Amino acid sequence: MADALDGPLKPMMLRPLVGKILVVAGEESGDMYMGRLIGHLSGLLEGATFEGVGGSRMREAGATTLYDITALSSVGLASALGKMGAFTSALRALKSKIASGEYDAVILVDYPDFNLRIARAADTAGLPVFYYVAPQFWAWRRGRVKTVRECVDMMFVVFPFEEDFYKGRGVNAQFFGHPILDELNFNLDRGAIRAQMGIRPNELLLGLAPGSRRGEITRMYPDMLSAVRIIRANKAVKVVTMCADSMDEGFLRELAAVHGEEPLVVKGATWETMNACDFLLCKSGTSTLQATLAGTPMMVMYKADSFSYILARALSYVKWAAIPNLLADREIVPELIQWKVTPQNVAAVALAYLTDPAKREEMKVELAKVRPGLGELGASHRSAVAISEFLKKLKKG
Repeated sequence: MADALDGPLKPMMLRPLVGKILVVAGEESGDMYMGRLIGHLSGLLEGATFEGVGGSRMREAGATTLYDITALSSVGLASALGKMGAFTSALRALKSKIASGEYDAVILVDYPDFNLRIARAADTAGLPVFYYVAPQFWAWRRGRVKTVRECVDMMFVVFPFEEDFYKGRGVNAQFFGHPILDELNFNLDRGAIRAQMGIRPNELLLGLAPGSRRGEITRMYPDMLSAVRIIRANKAVKVVTMCADSMDEGFLRELAAVHGEEPLVVKGATWETMNACDFLLCKSGTSTLQATLAGTPMMVMYKADSFSYILARALSYVKWAAIPNLLADREIVPELIQWKVTPQNVAAVALAYLTDPAKREEMKVELAKVRPGLGELGASHRSAVAISEFLKKLKKG
């Protein structure tokens, strides 16, 4: 149904808005963003119900999750193949529901391998399709923009440069700010958080953010832990590991024990923990965005299975993996990618900052400079208003 409102409405494609909306978020961050969006939409679309793929945040907002994100999320080709059965089964079932006329609209968050197929099925069925938090097709696999242009009625992007990229390719893209700003408390008491964790004012706190999915944690957390041993041999630090809501903290403790470590593990408080840290070892992704907003110095790591990495590099259009570097269009945060991710390399980069307060302060200044590029608070509400107005206009037509 893409482009339905760019010209005369097509009556044959319109259906009354009964109120059942398919929502799909395949990862923890998407579940968070979609949960808040659903909360706003529930107040704007009287009687609307939501169901689809998601996690705890979407359920808290009132959505029914037919499939949980933990069953479908993956990183890299090897991990994806391991979940192909669940992926295919969920996709087939949802496409059948779409074809049967069960839904009145579709809202998608990132997760392009799954969601572009849903978008195609929904467009074929004549449903309005909204993409909330757009996939980073400007970074790689740009050929998929064609599907977006054909099947998506409205795309909400999270960085200002994305709006120009998509609009220049015929996509109805809007930048209302980054929705993560609506999720964070910017009035934290850093000293109180550190005290609660048992960290004294003069102690250095090193934070480990290994990701929210089992596969990426298995690949990167051991290198982080081995690096900690090298760091401790050169500099006294306390260590805390951030555990995502969707991850079992026992799994992280088991991996740490194998490496002779017993770090403090904090679950479900990544933002608060980042604000308490002096330096971070971050897996590339949402954690680097949170660290940027916290103003906490960091280094960024990324490692996938070899085949996935080679494929991704062949299809990539960007120089950097870290969000703050993308926003600054230069390297302000050190990155270690794939084969460069070794305990020795990680420790060397971290020690350069842990032993030099001036270097940490310099990075804080650079991180503050990219903050305005994320827009202002209220992105999720502005997006919800845009979706509701589109649907109401469609219904009147």
